[in-house]
Parts: sequence; C-alpha cells; structure tokens
Amino acid sequence: MLTTLLFCMLIGFDGLLWGAIIGYKRVYFSLGQLLFLSAGVGVIFFFTYLFGSLVGVEISTSLLNRLSGMVFLAVGLLQLTHSGRFLFARLVRNLFIIVNIDNIGYGVVSGVQEVHPVTGVFVAAAFFVLFVFGMVAGSSARFKFLARNNKVLPSLILIVIGTYKLLFS
Repeated sequence: MLTTLLFCMLIGFDGLLWGAIIGYKRVYFSLGQLLFLSAGVGVIFFFTYLFGSLVGVEISTSLLNRLSGMVFLAVGLLQLTHSGRFLFARLVRNLFIIVNIDNIGYGVVSGVQEVHPVTGVFVAAAFFVLFVFGMVAGSSARFKFLARNNKVLPSLILIVIGTYKLLFS
C-alpha cells in the first residue's frame, strides 16, 4: 500500500507541475481531453507494469532516470530553440508524451516490485486531481518573474529537470 501511494505521489507531482504551468499560461482544454490524458497515464502505467512483471529483472532506476533526463533535456532544448509557442502545437499529445516518460520507468519498477495491478487506476486518479489542482493554482498565481519570462519558462523547467536527472540519478 505504501508503494502504491508513493507511485501516485510521484506521477501526481508531474500532474501538479504541468497543471500549474498550463494554468499559468491560461491554456485550457476540455474535460474530455483531461480525462483522456489521465486515463492514458493509467494505461501506460499498467502496461509497463505488466512488462516489468513479465521481465522480472530489476532494471536500474538510475539508468531509467538518465534516459528520461536525456529526453527531458532534448525536448526542452528543442522547444527553446525552435518555438516561442507553448509545448509545440498539440498540447495534449505532447503533454501525454512528456508525462509518460517518467511513467514508463515507474510502471516497470512497480511490476518488478510486484505492486498491485490496480495501482494504475490510483495513479490516473492522482494525476487527474493534482493536475486540476495545479491548473487552479497556476491560473491564480501572479509573479512578476513568471510574467516577464512566460515564453521560455516551460522550456527552462524541462531543461532543469533533464539536467538534474542526468547529473543526480
């Protein structure tokens, strides 16, 4: 039960962070898209859980963190150098890809550790709730630093996360 809560918190924190960024940018999408995004997070977690339980071999979490760090860094640099728009053109699709980079590693590790398979449902629910909370918090935030740097902030966050994962995992 404790590991289920931990996975929900880890993936939910991604939802909180991205919800706050999207809420701050005042980029909204429909409830259906948010439900689809959350369900997709749960489905990816479940299928990578199945993969982890079938493989049954402990995969280095350090390796998974470094790989996800490289992807975060590459996406952040690409976003920073190629576009001033937020998260390219298709917000939900790109957000789905970015969020599930870490989710894949968590799913595999949960399968190896034999966490209950229903954890994917809890992960999806935690992501949804914390994403909505992040959107509300982000839309009500008024910081001068963020207002001046709102074009580069999402890219810088991805670069910082990627660098951190590469150096400290």
